[in-house]
Amino acid sequence: MEKLDNILVIAGSGQNVGKTTLACQILQNEKEKSPVALKITPHFHKITKGLTEIQKGKNWALFEEKDKTSGKDSSRYLQNGAVKSYLILAKDDTLENAFSAIKKILPNKIPVVVESASLVKIIKPGLFLVVLPDGGFSQKAMERILLKADLVVISDGKKFYPSPQKLIFKNTWQMK
Repeated sequence: MEKLDNILVIAGSGQNVGKTTLACQILQNEKEKSPVALKITPHFHKITKGLTEIQKGKNWALFEEKDKTSGKDSSRYLQNGAVKSYLILAKDDTLENAFSAIKKILPNKIPVVVESASLVKIIKPGLFLVVLPDGGFSQKAMERILLKADLVVISDGKKFYPSPQKLIFKNTWQMK
């Protein structure tokens, strides 16, 4: 499994636990380092006007977000300091092909923030965060992913413990 120190991966216990909000706060904190953001999802949905297709494979697609106003997660990344924002639509069985395509254009010396529950199946990121809701979660559903986590972040959807300000990129992701 390849180790990519400049990549921080954020996963979570479900929808609306604060994954995107956490990603945006981390991007804001690191914006002077020109971070890049990536959202990976297995849910193939309607493509908005700001998404430009970069490459398409069998059962996967890679897009660059160009619209800061669409309200999509990839757009929010741009609003919060990402210099580039990408979206991968891929099921687990095609994620490796899709990630190979984006890896060719991702920088390897600047911070990359990725929102994905699946990427840690194929790479070892510099830091892997799992966001859990304050007030409980289904441990059985999260057991496999929690075992891989470097850090568990507790969230009410807006505030996080530990705080995103404690994360810093210095050639690799680390806690202050």
